[in-house]
Amino acid sequence: MLDKIVNIINEETFIGEDNLAYKKITYEILIPRKTYLKGIISGKYRGIKIDDDYEKADLFDFEIYEANVITESRDDFRANKPFIFPKDFENVIKRKRIKGEKFPKEKLPRDLAVTINANEKLFGVNLLEPELFEFEIIRKLHQTEGDEIFGSFNAYITGYIIDETSEIEEKVILVQDEVTSISESPSICVCSNIETGRTEIKNNYIRREYKCKNHNHNVWGNWQYLKNSQPLNFRAHNTNSNPGCASQGFGILGILFGLAFLIFILPSILYIIALFIIILVLGNLVSFFKPFFRIIGILFLIGFIASLIHSISKQSHTYNPKPLIVDSPREVAPYIPIDETRHEDQNIENDSIITRYRSWRDYSGNKYEGEYKIKLSDYKKAHLFKESLPLSSNTINAYDKVIFDLKEFDKNNFNSLFKLFDSIGKAKKLNEIQFAEMIVTFVQDIPYAIVLDKDCNSNLYSDRFTKNYLLNNKGDCSGNQRFGINTPIEFLVNLKGDCDTRTLLLYGILSHYNYDIALMSSEFYGHSIIGINLPINGATYDYNGQKYILWETTAPNAKPGNIPNEISNLNNWRISLKSK
Repeated sequence: MLDKIVNIINEETFIGEDNLAYKKITYEILIPRKTYLKGIISGKYRGIKIDDDYEKADLFDFEIYEANVITESRDDFRANKPFIFPKDFENVIKRKRIKGEKFPKEKLPRDLAVTINANEKLFGVNLLEPELFEFEIIRKLHQTEGDEIFGSFNAYITGYIIDETSEIEEKVILVQDEVTSISESPSICVCSNIETGRTEIKNNYIRREYKCKNHNHNVWGNWQYLKNSQPLNFRAHNTNSNPGCASQGFGILGILFGLAFLIFILPSILYIIALFIIILVLGNLVSFFKPFFRIIGILFLIGFIASLIHSISKQSHTYNPKPLIVDSPREVAPYIPIDETRHEDQNIENDSIITRYRSWRDYSGNKYEGEYKIKLSDYKKAHLFKESLPLSSNTINAYDKVIFDLKEFDKNNFNSLFKLFDSIGKAKKLNEIQFAEMIVTFVQDIPYAIVLDKDCNSNLYSDRFTKNYLLNNKGDCSGNQRFGINTPIEFLVNLKGDCDTRTLLLYGILSHYNYDIALMSSEFYGHSIIGINLPINGATYDYNGQKYILWETTAPNAKPGNIPNEISNLNNWRISLKSK
């Protein structure tokens, strides 16, 4: 049973009819309660492998660094009564088959920081004593490299948060009895054992914050050692960290940024500073010309400010555009269905030619247009090859092997597209960089469409991005595609592709033209981009002394080297394919 918390909110002294001094005290009584919730949790994890005999499965000492809980209605919340799985989960269960498996409680933290999505609003809370059921790793997004893992998961979750109900009471006492009443509300906090949800971690020790029983303050508990054998190590960030240390850190960063800023703009304003100093010296030497030089000095000061603004605006070329979803494609390609009953060794008859006309512009506004042709038999063979391709494991190397095989199978089947690019490059007299930009903008201009290994039905997915995308972008989806990717030939025909579909096509095209190209993958970000060894300024990935400029392919007009901040940590990127 949780203890009540009593706070004095008002005191008023008065003289009674008996001429004695009285004090009326108004109390606020806070009655803690546990509010339980249930829902679907989606999250991301990372960690390292550990030895464990639990059900003879591989287990990992991992950290959940992002978690989102979706609730359906008010019925998913209730006070002081836990939810039982699966009996109380009927309205949120989305999977057809439920085994009732419970994630080991000893492998979960006592509190889990999550974002709750309820009534189209987001709330950040620490969920106490969480319980997870039907824990499912999203195989496409789960990657292992040695003893390290990265991935995403889905599960059903229940737990509770601590909130309070409030009551107001009044009490009248004699003033001479006040000494006795003071002992009821001592200034020293009496711990109520009710957690606020906040924690602090130093090295391998953790302590938790609790509410006081006798007044409206909080108190920190004792430091406890975190055992190394604890499998799940989710550490919530303390929102009440030392402001002194933070302010010092920001002060140092501010000085460093200021020095870097001055060094950056100094060459372009050096001549103005020199002239300004000369005028000040002359103004002090010749008193007669002082008013004249002061006027000129003011004019040069205005010029200095204008030059500074111009210099900043001129150097601000590192804007990082976010990937956009294009709702109105300029070219619409009808989807050509595949006969799923056709076997790999069956002859493909009645071959025909699929013609696609494309019109697009590069970053300078130059317009390119033309058509290319794909054999229907090549399109069907590419799909059948992908369906029959073996997958030995869900490792990073296995994924790289799959995209390499898809690239190799299709690389000689779109020569018509190469002829289109060759004619454009010759007619426009494009140099090496301009030719690469013409090819990448050809792909960037194609409207984004998500590619999934299951049907394009939002009810089949619980992760937030896929579910929201399918609800808001109906039609911009290519479903039931093995490995969640379209081959280069499939993409050129149906014009439906997300990040890895686009980078795979661009890798095949640019390597054909002998560019030093790399296909970059990030299991951490769940994203794919390309890197190209060209003399262009911007974000680069260093590999064996070579610099590969990074290039986003899902956003129209995303120039090379301009990478969104959300995916800019180069430690989270790796090379899946490399042409040289």
